[in-house]
Amino acid sequence: MDQLHYAGGVYFTSTKIARELVGYAAALAEVHQAGIVEIPVRHADGTSNMLSVLVGPSSQIATETVDTELPEFDDSQALATFTQLRAELENKSYAPVELVEEGSSNDPRVPHPDWLDEL
Repeated sequence: MDQLHYAGGVYFTSTKIARELVGYAAALAEVHQAGIVEIPVRHADGTSNMLSVLVGPSSQIATETVDTELPEFDDSQALATFTQLRAELENKSYAPVELVEEGSSNDPRVPHPDWLDEL
């Protein structure tokens, strides 16, 4: 089991889910995107619930493997979700957004009229 440190909280989740979460955050960061995933977690008192995690380029997630008496849980659904999300991410095209209209006076590829005197 892994301890997940996220947004000031500490949660327990399966080692596989922790690795998938960090890997998905890294994959999103590579394409400058963010997303929300829900993962099953346990608390120190043994209760469990779903945790919504915002992941992306600025995610600050840390995990560590720990020995605990907390019972493991079925992580198959969460792992299937990560597989689906990674596949969707690989199939999308993330072209850079044009911030300046080509040929406009703000286009750095077009010489400014004041520069023409220097040419």
